[in-house]
Amino acid sequence: MKIILRQEAFLLCAVLLVLTGCAHRVAFEDVRYTIGGQRQLHTIVAVIDEATLAKVVPIRAYMTGIAQSWETQPGEMLKAVADLELPQMFERYESATRLPAADNAVRKLTLVLTIPHYDFSEFHASIRVRAVATATDGKTLFDKVYSGEGETQGGKMFLSGAFGMKSAIRQSSLDAYKKIFAQMRTDLAASVVALPKP
Repeated sequence: MKIILRQEAFLLCAVLLVLTGCAHRVAFEDVRYTIGGQRQLHTIVAVIDEATLAKVVPIRAYMTGIAQSWETQPGEMLKAVADLELPQMFERYESATRLPAADNAVRKLTLVLTIPHYDFSEFHASIRVRAVATATDGKTLFDKVYSGEGETQGGKMFLSGAFGMKSAIRQSSLDAYKKIFAQMRTDLAASVVALPKP
């Protein structure tokens, strides 16, 4: 009788574990890499609004345990990459959550960044970032949506299960963002040529 009760208690605990599970926050931590190239003698202001920064995309993967979920924060990831890449491209860099006031005395390039799409499925991240660049006078220099597909992380997920999932999301997302910013750098460089010298 005691054995049967213990088995029932074990089964009940297992069911509760599956139903409740754990939610893991996923953002970048201490991202570092260099992009090379010459820095532009301009100021750039990257604007990522509060809604984008607060965006959370829940992810579940059956192969790593249905009880587990990951709360991916693509807006925070975007800011981490912008904070790393843009100071390497421009002499002066500022970040903001709203459009700065017009100041014609300072030659600024304003770059508004949003995320129309973020997904992690089939072992990789798929991301779209909309970038709207404007000159000091309010003239739109470009308004484009960039797409990036991160490297597939199936091996890491198969071998490490739930423990590897967080790393897989980060790695594939970073790869996708790096591809997006590589495309954006070309358009930013072309736009700067058209601006008056600071």
